Amino acid sequence: MKQMEERYKKYLEKAKSVIRTLDPKQNQGSAPEVQALKTQVHERERMLISLQKEYDKMSSQKDQEEKLIVSAWYNMGMALQKKAAEERLASTGARESFLARQRQATNSRRTEKELIQ
Repeated sequence: MKQMEERYKKYLEKAKSVIRTLDPKQNQGSAPEVQALKTQVHERERMLISLQKEYDKMSSQKDQEEKLIVSAWYNMGMALQKKAAEERLASTGARESFLARQRQATNSRRTEKELIQ
């Protein structure tokens, strides 16, 4: 009976010590550790939020840069195409306007018809 009573007391003391270690009110020794861990978690959350904002900002900046590059490429292509067309017109000796050339063609046909008649 005494042995059973001593085992019971031993188990009871062990249970009390486990409860003390798990109970945050009585476990004052680990409170600073828990507080330090909480501050680390909050600090990491703030860092994640700032990194997310920075990523969003860089993403929008990248999109704007891509749009600028595409529009610059388009404008350069159009300028080169216009220059090539003007060079072709200049090389053919067509310094006159389109209408002037049409009038000349019409006038030359009229003179041909007059000559034939």
